[in-house]
Amino acid sequence: MNTEQNYRIGLTTQITGIRPETLRAWERRYEVVKPIRTDAGDRLYSQADIDRLLLIKKLVDNGDAISAVANLNFENLEKRISSCKTALSSTGKNDLNFILLGRTILDKKSLDSMRLNMIDVVQDPRNIKSNYHCKIDFIIAEIPTINQGTFKTIQKILKQSKATKLLCAYDFGKESDIATLTTQDTGTISLPLNHSEITEWCSNNFSNYLKSTSTDRLLTDQDLANIVNAGSTINCECPRHLSDLIHKLTAFEKYSSECEARNAKDAEIHKELEATSAQSRYLLEEVLIKLAKVEGIKY
Repeated sequence: MNTEQNYRIGLTTQITGIRPETLRAWERRYEVVKPIRTDAGDRLYSQADIDRLLLIKKLVDNGDAISAVANLNFENLEKRISSCKTALSSTGKNDLNFILLGRTILDKKSLDSMRLNMIDVVQDPRNIKSNYHCKIDFIIAEIPTINQGTFKTIQKILKQSKATKLLCAYDFGKESDIATLTTQDTGTISLPLNHSEITEWCSNNFSNYLKSTSTDRLLTDQDLANIVNAGSTINCECPRHLSDLIHKLTAFEKYSSECEARNAKDAEIHKELEATSAQSRYLLEEVLIKLAKVEGIKY
């Protein structure tokens, strides 16, 4: 058994965003993947299983029935995504792909709102592959203590993964050693991982990040709650008011998408209402993110 290429169900669901009960149901009913079993009966998924599940999840999220895609091979899954306009429009062309080297749990919903795709999670840098199914834009590497040898370690990780950049998240380190890591290819943030700090670093290091025509949500409900709670400590009501507007626009966006159309003309105007409310909500989210940055609010 090659343990480097096998993932337990908890890590598999974390990477793919597929709930454990859903994944088990897909396996029983459609045999979407066939994980091996340990002596104790635990499921172990390969990297090929992960890649396949990511494609299937993307298609199902965009309207395909699981029964229609479950038996497609990897090549046909990729072709279906390439030819499916809804699948293409669901993922911004400027989303970034990254590998997490560490133990922090980053949930799929938050990553989607941050426009980040987590391709792999590893604890040992020796387990990082050099032939992932897509380009790796950056790595988040959790390093408890930064020292003089950290820079050399990071260069090895970049070379192994072929990633463009690396963000080093640390607990302790001398200012001089931390400064050494801040280069064109690497950056540093302190642990624990913070969504806003990751987003800010990505914005500063990838020119097209978040600059797309997509209107997908930038902030989760939990992000909004965190910003509002932090806003109360700076005696500013703007975060709360913006959050209320975003919630209302999100609700109206959903209402417009579900509103029953009486005829083609009625359907067209409701589609326009949904698109307009989505654009308005997106713009307010951008403004709230800027406000949070100015006020030093981390969410």
